[in-house]
Amino acid sequence: MNPDLGKQISPTSQAVDAGARAGGSATVDLRAAGMVPAHLLDGDEVVLLAIKPSLWFIPFSSFRWLAAMGLIIAAAPYLARSVPAVEGQGRLIIQAAAVLAAVRLLAAAMQWVSRLYVLTNRRLMRIRGVFNVDIFECPLTRIQNTFLRFGWHERLVGVGTIGFATAGTASTEAYWHNVAHPLEVHERIRSCLLYTSDAADELDGVDLG
Repeated sequence: MNPDLGKQISPTSQAVDAGARAGGSATVDLRAAGMVPAHLLDGDEVVLLAIKPSLWFIPFSSFRWLAAMGLIIAAAPYLARSVPAVEGQGRLIIQAAAVLAAVRLLAAAMQWVSRLYVLTNRRLMRIRGVFNVDIFECPLTRIQNTFLRFGWHERLVGVGTIGFATAGTASTEAYWHNVAHPLEVHERIRSCLLYTSDAADELDGVDLG
């Protein structure tokens, strides 16, 4: 157990420590920590970890769309010969499919920019949404279980997804998708949860009478 998790030190030093412990770049973590909206933090709440998904999030979230566009491009010569409405328009079909694929990648890139995963000394958050912002937040004391999931595509590039189940629910309520260095990040979260649980148990054992 790392006792430093309970200390009220500056968010900057905590973010650097988080970046080092998670095996990532401290500069990236600092930049992400600066993106946490100030109004979401309470008083002396400290950002322990603030990261974005791996850039692999962009192609992974677009995979089905890209696969469909790839099939259309591959079938363009056949469609140009067999479908009267697009007869002789093989090049146009390919261009249209390529544009649609690019638009989907752009949309995924915007989703990546707007997505942020945050761990503070009190809460866990997931912020997402380009036009309509969706924020999941849960006190650390209510996180009942966490787990790692590695899809076959994630294993190929060394990323993973972390899921969170809260007390009183039978299913996973939130995910951190396509996280780089997932084992280290998960261990960081587990250490913080364990410290919070130990601190809560100590408070419960205090005789206030």
